[in-house]
Amino acid sequence: MTSILPPSLAEAALRFRHAASEINDSYEARRPDKTNQVTPKLLTEAIDQFMIIIERTDREEGKIGPIAKDNATQLGDYGMTLIADLAAWAGQLNLPVPRQDLEIVTLAAADWIVRHDGQIRTLDPVVNALANFANRVHDPASLEPLITMMGRVAQATAQLIKQDLEKNNPGRPWRILHLNRGIVATRTHNPELMEKVFDDLVRYLPEDAAAFFAEGMQQMEELNYPPHVRQVMNRYFDLWTRTRMH
Repeated sequence: MTSILPPSLAEAALRFRHAASEINDSYEARRPDKTNQVTPKLLTEAIDQFMIIIERTDREEGKIGPIAKDNATQLGDYGMTLIADLAAWAGQLNLPVPRQDLEIVTLAAADWIVRHDGQIRTLDPVVNALANFANRVHDPASLEPLITMMGRVAQATAQLIKQDLEKNNPGRPWRILHLNRGIVATRTHNPELMEKVFDDLVRYLPEDAAAFFAEGMQQMEELNYPPHVRQVMNRYFDLWTRTRMH
């Protein structure tokens, strides 16, 4: 089942319960004698507490704006790390459905941080969850909420990550987020959205722009994109590729 974006905390809680139950059952069935990792049971209990706290915050303090009782950045980061650790167990135990469910929990937690003016410090699992979500959506119009969420995640990303100091690492989540957002924008077939996202991409990743638009032009041919989409891609390709050849 494909979730709507951003996922609600109610949906996230349901997905979490399903995932945790399956991961814990599978772990118990082949439990190692010794493990130096935190067990799924301990992670489940901690995530359960985290979910209770963030749901209560929304109920008591409203769904948007800074929160009084906790620091949204720290609390969100704590939850995000726990969810990523449980998802790693799902991977280790070869449980793809619980892992996918936990991606929805990750996106709900990221949305909670964004709504409460926090910063996202653990970006990697959010970027992966958004990418996998994009792969499951095929209708161009249904991709538009995904673009919005990717943009909000980019805005809420911690300042240190935004400074993009690790430019020698092509797999860094900040880079992948903007490249994926460019690809998803193209798939929406919406010229206005494409222009907005492409402008963000060249602002944040100027060194990747030429290669991105060259690859985009190739895709236009291979996947037979409609003329109005090609037109936008062509314009950015000209701007970022041909002008740099002179």
